[in-house]
Amino acid sequence: MGLMNAFDSQTEDSSPAIGRNLRSRPLARKKLSEMVEEELEQMIRRREFGEGEQLPSERELMAFFNVGRPSVREALAALKRKGLVQINNGERARVSRPSADTIIGELSGMAKDFLSHPGGIAHFEQLRLFFESSLVRYAAEHATDEQIDLLAKALEINSQSLDNNAAFIRSDVDFHRVLAEIPGNPIFMAIHVALLDWADRRTSNRG
Repeated sequence: MGLMNAFDSQTEDSSPAIGRNLRSRPLARKKLSEMVEEELEQMIRRREFGEGEQLPSERELMAFFNVGRPSVREALAALKRKGLVQINNGERARVSRPSADTIIGELSGMAKDFLSHPGGIAHFEQLRLFFESSLVRYAAEHATDEQIDLLAKALEINSQSLDNNAAFIRSDVDFHRVLAEIPGNPIFMAIHVALLDWADRRTSNRG
């Protein structure tokens, strides 16, 4: 079933009220670009287009989905933000595998919503404590001598910066970065960066 048929099926009249206390209201229509995005994403996840393979040209996608160029470009831009395609000037979009940074970045919108409420801040603090305590336990058991030296140096710099707030914050960030690098897991580093970003948002919300 083409996108236009799917779009038409979503706009059928549903005017009767649902329940005694609810007023009827029309469902919001999806943008064509969102429908193209969803369809292409499903094709990629079904491996109809494999990793590294180029998608059809914009003109071919316009004809296939019966939509205009803006809808296709918006859809491709959304897929790029998800890390599902790479787009280089003058080339067709190429299917890619989302990186850890991209996956964590997709969570930032939800984190922003959580941090706008007091309960969300408490959840954030719990997440940060759990993550960092887990890293400490891992480091205690698996850190190499070189990694322990890096931690010690970072901690020493941090201790020497107690009278300089800006330097203390930088050295504290450096210490936790070294800690997050010890497992050698790129997802942990992405989470570490995301936690820093979310902490900045938390501070901004409090300010």
